[in-house]
Amino acid sequence: MSRRRSSLFLHVRSPPSPDAHPTLWEHRLRQRRTISRNPFEDESVPTGEYGNTVIGSPEIQGETNKFEEAQVGSDHDEFTRAKGNYDIEWGEQVPSWLNLFFDLAWTATFSSLTSNNKFREPWDSISYTAFFITAWWLWVAQVAYNVDFYTDDWFHLLFTFLQLLIFGALAATTRGYDVTNYILHSPGSSDLEPYNIMTVGPDRYAAEHLTKTSLRVITFVVALSRILLLVQHLRVLVYAKLSCKKTRFPRRLLIVPTSLIISAGLFVAAFMTTLSGWGLQPGGAKIKYACWGSAVLVEMVAHTIMFQLDAHKGIRLRSHGSVTGRLADITTILLGEGLNAIAGTFYAIEQAPGFSAPTGSAVVCCAIIVFFLAYLYFEGAAPLKSVRRRAAWIMMHLPWLLSVILLLEGVKNQLLLSSYLGSVNYIVTGIGNAIGIQDEAQLNTTMRPLLLQAGISFDQEYAGLVNMVNSNLSHYQNLADETTTAFINEITKVWYLKIQLSATLNTYLNFMDNDTIPDTVYSMIRRYQNDYNYTLEDVRTAMIGDTPELPHYGQIWEKLLRPSISNARYIMAMCGATLISLASLNLIQAWPRDRFHWASIFSRYATGISMMLLLLLNLGHVQAYVAWSDEQIARRAGIFQWIDALWFTRLSGIQGR
Repeated sequence: MSRRRSSLFLHVRSPPSPDAHPTLWEHRLRQRRTISRNPFEDESVPTGEYGNTVIGSPEIQGETNKFEEAQVGSDHDEFTRAKGNYDIEWGEQVPSWLNLFFDLAWTATFSSLTSNNKFREPWDSISYTAFFITAWWLWVAQVAYNVDFYTDDWFHLLFTFLQLLIFGALAATTRGYDVTNYILHSPGSSDLEPYNIMTVGPDRYAAEHLTKTSLRVITFVVALSRILLLVQHLRVLVYAKLSCKKTRFPRRLLIVPTSLIISAGLFVAAFMTTLSGWGLQPGGAKIKYACWGSAVLVEMVAHTIMFQLDAHKGIRLRSHGSVTGRLADITTILLGEGLNAIAGTFYAIEQAPGFSAPTGSAVVCCAIIVFFLAYLYFEGAAPLKSVRRRAAWIMMHLPWLLSVILLLEGVKNQLLLSSYLGSVNYIVTGIGNAIGIQDEAQLNTTMRPLLLQAGISFDQEYAGLVNMVNSNLSHYQNLADETTTAFINEITKVWYLKIQLSATLNTYLNFMDNDTIPDTVYSMIRRYQNDYNYTLEDVRTAMIGDTPELPHYGQIWEKLLRPSISNARYIMAMCGATLISLASLNLIQAWPRDRFHWASIFSRYATGISMMLLLLLNLGHVQAYVAWSDEQIARRAGIFQWIDALWFTRLSGIQGR
């Protein structure tokens, strides 16, 4: 009986067979990459590198869908004579995994900046915008090159790897990035101050060191990225010269490399500025950012001109890609980052006390905003196809993507603010209801669970009340019972106000970062908690005035809320800019051909403008959130009425007791 042969190691020594496994054979051919491959077709060679027939450039059709397979055309001249859509795919494309990997590496850059940026002040958004434009352009310039000139070889795989290192370096150095450093203030300080290593403190030294390192790495890495992209374009010029044996050399291919030489020089100049002491002065810092902005602008102009031209006119490209799908992918990733940032707030919300219906509805609204941003982009009135106006389509994605990420960050901060206000109202209402309780057991039963939710120990606070009573009464002898009772009542009110401030602060830290509180505010908080007479001023002001007021507490709380309220002031502008840029994208994508398309564009423009008009809510005689009287509330700016109208009622209930 013959022994059955095992097939487990049957093909250990078998060479690839095109007859037995044709699909595997083609895969092996694709894996056999050369060091460098000509992005242009040699007209004298009728076959491809692996013996396969070269596919000519397809004839352009105005409505060719980007997601459909490219139709094989028969005449390259028909393509070069066609007016319009140069954003069409044919030939071998960049591997999808490589595109996704590149996009995710780029996302890590601005994601790191987003996580390090608190978006509490207008300058925070300006700094973010400046960095986002730079990072976005690094992505666009590389994608624009890949669309026209990418070939599947080791040269491009190596340069993609180097681009990943560049994005990683940018992501690692965003913490010290702030465009106002050395212009409006020194690092680690609110004012411009001279830096002397012999006199500065540890905090100032750390901030200065971080800022210097961050700026030097960012400018150096961006300059290096321009040099790497220039090398890729110079390679294209060499192959174009070798391929143009019978035709004139396409001088339009010199446009982008020339701009890259200029931009690389400007970024090198910006880097050299960071190495000199002059770069640490306001004048040097301004020159640095002027070089930075000029470099990006030069590249944008050059690429815009190049986008309008047919890069393969008079010379045959081996393949061509589409930017439509790449921009759709990056939009999806950005929306995912925004959704992740919003979801990150849920941990703080579930920890905080007083989860209410408004907070729950705010969470639902956040989900609706993210979902419909994606829906309106991908499911517009016209199908998402390759676009004719490629330059306008690419450039319009800058305000679209920037407004989307700023809007989602604003939505996240508003969710934190509304949740914080709900939690504070819950805690303060509970404290107000407990003020009139005289029985110690009942007070313990009421206050203990309430303070635990605010992160406060009732035993420690009650011991503090006993110490305050003993220390204050020890200075007086033989007081009448009525006087003693009034005195103890006054001390108790001071104690309640200190607890109220502690609860307000702890709840704030549950939602917001500790570094969002300035040192001046911390000084006021410490004085309020430790200086009996300072807190007593609030008690007496509330008891004497016709309208109960807590001026010191209100001032502290106003300063705590100021960064979040500043964010609320411009969120409608971001919402309006998002809708307006989306409508502009729809108009650029395809000219409307029916009333539904026109209605979609008009409605988005109208809604965006309406959102912009809501900025008028910032107008008002009283530009403060905390108000104590009906007259002050009535004269407050509309933005404060929109944020919340309950706090005054809660405070009045406390002081009235």
